[in-house]
Amino acid sequence: MDNAKERETPQHLPFRLQLLGPVAAWREGRPVELGPPLQRAGLCLLAARPGQVTTKDMLITGLWGDRPPNTAEQSVYTYIAGLRRVLEPHPGRRGPYAVLVNRSRGYALEHGPMQVDVEDFERHLAEARRLHGAGDRRSGLRALDAALSCWSGPALCGIPGPFAEAERARLEELRLSAREDHADTLLDLGLHQEAAAALTELAAEAPLRERTRDLLMLALYRCGRQADALQAYMDVKRLLAERLGVDPGTPLRERYELILRADPSLALARDGVRGVESPARPPRQLPRPTSGLVGRTEERVRLRSLLSPWDGGPPQAVVAITGAPGSGKSALAVQAAHASSHAFPDGQLYVNLQGATPGVERLKPIDVLSRLLRALGLPGGAVPSEEDEAAAVLRDRLEGRRTLILLDDAAGPGQVRALLGLPSGNAVLITSRESHAETDDCVQLVLRRLLRSEAVTVLAKLVGAERIAADPAAADRLAHLCDLLPLALRLAAARLAERPDWTVRDLGTRLEDRRRTLHELEAGRRAVRSSLELSYEGLAHGGELDRLAARTMCRLGALHVASLTPELVSALLGEPVDAAERALDRLARAHLLEISGPGRYRLHDLVRLFTIELADARLTPEARKDALMGALGFYGATARHASTVLDPHRVQLPWPAVTQPPLALATGDEARDWLEEELPDVVATATQAMQSDNDDVARLGAYVGFALTWQLARGAHRREQRDLNRQALAVGERTGDQEIQSLAHGQIAFALLNLGRAAEALLHQQAELELRRRLRDRFGEMRALGNLGVALLKLERYAEAREQTEVQRAIAREIGSEVGERHSLLTGAIACRKLGDLTAAMSLVEEGLALAQAAGDRYHETIGLSLLSELCLDRGDPQTAKSYLERGLRQAREIGFRVNECESLALLVRVHRLLNEPAQALAYAREALAVRQRSGDEHLSRLLEDELRVIETAFPELSLARGVPPRAALIS
Repeated sequence: MDNAKERETPQHLPFRLQLLGPVAAWREGRPVELGPPLQRAGLCLLAARPGQVTTKDMLITGLWGDRPPNTAEQSVYTYIAGLRRVLEPHPGRRGPYAVLVNRSRGYALEHGPMQVDVEDFERHLAEARRLHGAGDRRSGLRALDAALSCWSGPALCGIPGPFAEAERARLEELRLSAREDHADTLLDLGLHQEAAAALTELAAEAPLRERTRDLLMLALYRCGRQADALQAYMDVKRLLAERLGVDPGTPLRERYELILRADPSLALARDGVRGVESPARPPRQLPRPTSGLVGRTEERVRLRSLLSPWDGGPPQAVVAITGAPGSGKSALAVQAAHASSHAFPDGQLYVNLQGATPGVERLKPIDVLSRLLRALGLPGGAVPSEEDEAAAVLRDRLEGRRTLILLDDAAGPGQVRALLGLPSGNAVLITSRESHAETDDCVQLVLRRLLRSEAVTVLAKLVGAERIAADPAAADRLAHLCDLLPLALRLAAARLAERPDWTVRDLGTRLEDRRRTLHELEAGRRAVRSSLELSYEGLAHGGELDRLAARTMCRLGALHVASLTPELVSALLGEPVDAAERALDRLARAHLLEISGPGRYRLHDLVRLFTIELADARLTPEARKDALMGALGFYGATARHASTVLDPHRVQLPWPAVTQPPLALATGDEARDWLEEELPDVVATATQAMQSDNDDVARLGAYVGFALTWQLARGAHRREQRDLNRQALAVGERTGDQEIQSLAHGQIAFALLNLGRAAEALLHQQAELELRRRLRDRFGEMRALGNLGVALLKLERYAEAREQTEVQRAIAREIGSEVGERHSLLTGAIACRKLGDLTAAMSLVEEGLALAQAAGDRYHETIGLSLLSELCLDRGDPQTAKSYLERGLRQAREIGFRVNECESLALLVRVHRLLNEPAQALAYAREALAVRQRSGDEHLSRLLEDELRVIETAFPELSLARGVPPRAALIS
């Protein structure tokens, strides 16, 4: 059953939602928990209105009807938050949301990357109606079959509420009508027995549907069962009278009368079919199928339906199986050809085109045509020597026949173009590493990696089930180290067969050493490396675009990132973006990398190892440096630009001059999306660079890390910020670069402060201040003084902190730094509050807030609002504090300031508790807990624990019943 579900949820679909049956969802093939029934009901309602606004009132009415509970509105917010946790592509991240978005007056489900089975069902129905209107009954039947295959049980099964009931009824009516249309089409095609069987089943399921009975009577009559047809009428007449007190309608009565007198109009007029005489000895050239073929169930079923349609119609003219080297294309093609051989009584022909055979020249089209014509009985002397003439003879020879031609290992579309365009009834099955998406009348099937369970089964078949079962975890790891590719799995199995003294874990350990991986995956003349080398050499000796793609492969090995974009590869190559995009697309067509999203590509793990070997062998040290410096320049420039677009008031750390321009990012949303999506790869690139022996590369890597300062701070990536800047400090010390040392000390201090290690942070902050004074950098000194004040606050040395902020403010005014002045005012206000001088604190906050608002600095404005709320709480005014906090929370979320979001939520828990509103307090506690778990903020844990202790004591009936975990869970 699990394998069947995996087949229904292909890996290339990011998110699949099933409503036609038990409501369920899968993300990239893995089940997703959608939450309680009413939350799933809300999802169903939103999914029924894709892209349209669903208001809060519509949700309440759809879930509870005219008498919703008092908590309905709060429950809607809870369900929306719960759905976002499972629907959003980056779960756990606060807005802006990409899938379930806020719109004026409500919410909308923007599910471009989501596949919903209801939409598939309705699309297939519409296509069936179109085809029926055009007179194409067979294609219409296939569309109806596809529509009905979308169902796996009663629609919206288990979902409560008025909307679910109405939608369930609507969809059920569509399903029953589709089954009737399906049976009607079977009758049109003369498939009376199949129609009668389907309608008998449908009549038992829906006994009062008159159209079902009408079609059943016709089907039974055409099967020669006139008495049964008449009895079917009598049965429905009785049921209608007993249950509804009515008689059958006019169409049903008329059908009864026609059957009663055996009216000729009931017969189906059919054209005769001209038979074709087959050769006495049709060719049977297919190789023996591989005995160890495992998995690929979905692909096998798809190939079977294309080559031998169940309705007896003509096969698909051209089918191409493409995929990465070692993905098992040939084995699958041979198996599929054997499985469909009964549909090709006039022969099955096979030619190995040698498009990727080491050391062997690929076959020319005329050579292939000659082989095929001789196999079909044409004497060798009669085979034309010209390609066009030979192709015409082949078409003539195959007219009226049903023959399958398997063209294995095609170099590309050009090698097979002359062999296509055959008469209807014949089929050409092609395997190739290259894409055939542009080949006329061709259906392309791209082989992905095997499922994990399938890969482990391959190993068990080849090595022995007992040996694999002895260590399932090691077998699973070995499968993934083989990148779930059949060739690599077979080679790994061969290595184990050669070494019976090795355990599965032993081989896995050897493969984990990337220097040995490709060496270990060799057996005899077969190897993953040689397969990849052939693909690379084919590009390297091809045309201009192929050579650029080969050069791109080499450069990709110099950079260790998970995701690629044309802009990044442009910087890596030193070529225009459009050229980089063409090179990436060329590699994708050769299945050496895969498209992972719009404008995004990724390398398979084994291909990545091969590119690293390529870079080591073929790139000079200078070329490697150029590639890395280009990528670093692009990443750093874009990160700084994106941070500036998001918040122009934040001071960007120094950045060296580079030739790479930043990516054009016009809006805050674009900037935020780029930073969030690229952050792991930018961090990985900076880390790789700082480990380089080349000082120039290492220094630029440190500056790329500094360019991420505000993104790391906004997202509360504290450990990443600490580790990245510790590496930068090592680079600065190694190269004697005091500027890098100073910046790194400051960044380490900032990260340590937020990790609750203020004493260590103070040492780094003092080191930064000393270096800034040594460098006579007044702005850097001013900034270091401000951060020193923050460190002293964390150490509860409030008087010293206030002194440092006063010095900072004096320097800020001296050099004209408005942002420095705002920082000093807000930090000083915190110090005054902690010293008990609320009047001075309020004065400083108000001044700093006014300056921030005048400058449009939302970051400092958010901090100021949070400080004002705390001062209001100190003065016993929770109502005013609530107003400030709600404003501050909105702004924190809008600018992605997660630390302040945490603090605002925790303070709102306290505010609503003081206002005697425990339900609202607990709702904010749930949100605060979710944010805290993502941020790792221990200060928030303590604050929440204190508040929840008070709430549990004062309102024991609301605490755990509202879904807030026990206090122990908050600090785990």
